[in-house]
Amino acid sequence: MKTKTQAFPYAEIAPHTYEIGEFDCASIFLIVGDEKAMVIDTGTGIGDLKGFIRTLTDKPLMVCYTHNHMDHVGGAGAFDNAYIHPQDMAGFATGGMIGLSIEERLWYIRRIAEREKGNYPYDLAVDVTEWGPQPPLYPLADEQTIDLGHRRVTVYACPGHTAGSVTFLDESSRLLFLGDACNCNLGLGGGAPGTPNFTSIEKALGYLQRLYGMLHQQYDAYYNGHYDFRPLGKPLGEDVLPDAITACEQIIAGTAKVEVKPSPFPHAPIRHIVTIGRTNVAFNPEGIHEPA
Repeated sequence: MKTKTQAFPYAEIAPHTYEIGEFDCASIFLIVGDEKAMVIDTGTGIGDLKGFIRTLTDKPLMVCYTHNHMDHVGGAGAFDNAYIHPQDMAGFATGGMIGLSIEERLWYIRRIAEREKGNYPYDLAVDVTEWGPQPPLYPLADEQTIDLGHRRVTVYACPGHTAGSVTFLDESSRLLFLGDACNCNLGLGGGAPGTPNFTSIEKALGYLQRLYGMLHQQYDAYYNGHYDFRPLGKPLGEDVLPDAITACEQIIAGTAKVEVKPSPFPHAPIRHIVTIGRTNVAFNPEGIHEPA
């Protein structure tokens, strides 16, 4: 019987701090303290991620999620805990309503493989299995500090991509882990106004400005939850966060140049996109302002 692959590419990006690449689908981060280790996201669910992590650390694992989308919670069933913002708990079992079935995850994995033209050491018939069981969910709170043992990580909420999106700031490495709260293909809004996952562009902008303003002196670089616009092990460019902020400011001011394009995901609505530099911000034109 074939065993699941542990041939994940990875890089030590700071002492006892790792980026694990899920075969171009997603990034998983591992932060190791003296007493326990934090896993940030678990990808789409390819191979034996937990087994691979055990080759890097034997510390107890605290598994934390930046948000509830399928390509970040797909490997959750291999672990015995899951920490996530309460706003994203309801959608955890559905991958943020994107879906977590084998068929849905395989569609995404094959799409990424075709886009990236990679050769991957996995056998999809073996390495992608039914999602679950769902681990117990525990809440993360804005400005919560997590002590890993002589290593402190602080949670900073950044709603926009989802209502419960969070980032993690590691004091020791001076790195900020963004998930999908900011990247070169940033989808904001989370849903239609009035739905539970909705975040206005006005609200999202305020949290992005906090990351770039009052928190900027606390980190030297930031990593997002994918490595399609950067090499594995290298941080996201310093231009991306300020350019995302500029795009949001222009959307709110009504001065943005907006392109309308179809979504790459089946049955998803058309996308309204503003591009600043290399950063694309997709938004719902009905969800720009906070409700009165």
